[in-house]
Amino acid sequence: MKRILGLAVLALSACQPAVETSTNAVPVVVPQGQIGALLNSERAAQGLGALSEDVNLSRAAQAHAQDMVTQGYFSHEGRNGSSFVQRAQAAGYPCVAAENIANGQLSEAAVMTGWMNSSGHRRNILLPDATEFGIGRVNNMWVLMLGRGC
Repeated sequence: MKRILGLAVLALSACQPAVETSTNAVPVVVPQGQIGALLNSERAAQGLGALSEDVNLSRAAQAHAQDMVTQGYFSHEGRNGSSFVQRAQAAGYPCVAAENIANGQLSEAAVMTGWMNSSGHRRNILLPDATEFGIGRVNNMWVLMLGRGC
């Protein structure tokens, strides 16, 4: 019976959202992919092409979200003075087009609603020449980067 209970606990733990811990012991929630579907739904409604996730853009977005949480700030400019263009290039992505940030939203749907209700963020999501995105989330700090795939 103990063996069956142990297997049940292992099976249930495999269904939990992916959570990593940084070196600063701040929980990092790894997005599960819904954001791509939400982005592409908004773009399709405007007759725009779908975006695909780029690992380098996601790496840059995740690092900026982590930095904002760890350092206690909220800005497109990094604490070290970096711009989103510099952060994307440092992560190996040469053609970044835009960055959206948000803080406090509890879900992918909530952050997309907020961004789509903001003219500047909406404009970024609907960039006609955007082909790729990267997403980063730490707690409820969100960073979305959009790229041109060049």
